[in-house]
Amino acid sequence: MFRFLLIGAAAIGLAACAHAQPRDGDPVSSKPCVRHPVSYEDYAAAVRKVADSEAALGAQAGVPQPSTSDLSRAMFTRAEYAAMAAHPYACRAIFYGSDGLKVAAYIWEPANIPAGAKLPVVVSLRGGNQDFGKFTPDSHWATPALVAAGFVVVGVQYRGVDGGEGNEQFGGDDVHDVLNAVALARRLPEADPRNVFLVGVSRGGMMAYLALRDGAKVNAAAAVSAMTDMAVEARRRPAMETNVWRKLIPNYDADREAAWARRSGLKVAREVDLPPMLILHGTADWRVDPDESIAIAQALQARGRPYSLHIFDNDVHGILWNWRERDRLLIDWFRQHMAH
Repeated sequence: MFRFLLIGAAAIGLAACAHAQPRDGDPVSSKPCVRHPVSYEDYAAAVRKVADSEAALGAQAGVPQPSTSDLSRAMFTRAEYAAMAAHPYACRAIFYGSDGLKVAAYIWEPANIPAGAKLPVVVSLRGGNQDFGKFTPDSHWATPALVAAGFVVVGVQYRGVDGGEGNEQFGGDDVHDVLNAVALARRLPEADPRNVFLVGVSRGGMMAYLALRDGAKVNAAAAVSAMTDMAVEARRRPAMETNVWRKLIPNYDADREAAWARRSGLKVAREVDLPPMLILHGTADWRVDPDESIAIAQALQARGRPYSLHIFDNDVHGILWNWRERDRLLIDWFRQHMAH
């Protein structure tokens, strides 16, 4: 594997119900997740289906894809899958307050946290939009590795999704849902408020940059396959503009350039003093151009901001072929920036 590397300079309490509108960052309701475990054979078949679909879509987009003849690198081994299924962790589906709305999220954490223990928290931002790419109780984007490493993970759905109130705006007012999830993370009784981190994948990476612009305070952050320049993506994937942005972004057609600028992670990197950033991308990513992550790193380098950039050769959106290295980098990055 070739990798291009640059390194630069317990149960939550419920909110009081005296008011109709929940306070920003307060939990409103919580219930245990209903999980849907699947056999290893069904898991392997699902991985094959996704890999074949992504390979076909990538070829259609003119981006060379890794061969799917051997998926062993992209999958858990049978032993790893059994260990993951048996790993003792807790999952809760919650609603929390954001701009007076109830927003859905999941919390995954180690099981049987000792009384009085305080754990670091990672606020995880999903990709996609609406129901596409949303978290489920069995979503395991970096969750098993992070939870096994002793982190609490808060998975944000954004407003209007999974029973949440309001309307998703793809980087508009829904950025407040990220800010309020960070506030929620600090208020969890099992959380160490000195150690809160942020990770976003794809559109979630964009949301991470926008939340940091708008004042989210975290020790460090990570962006995986992040979309950071909508002008680039409008040229590469016009269907995103037609089918998603025009539907979700208020008054999009009135001034789309302003909408792009407001949602530009690159603009944020050029103007805002970001916390230490871990940036991961794959060269075979047909959904988001890896040059967008390189441009972010160049902007941070020019401003003397701390970052680490890893570009994985012949890997896809989400770094699915080198997921072990992806998870190791995330855990090491967050541990490196813990307050003690």
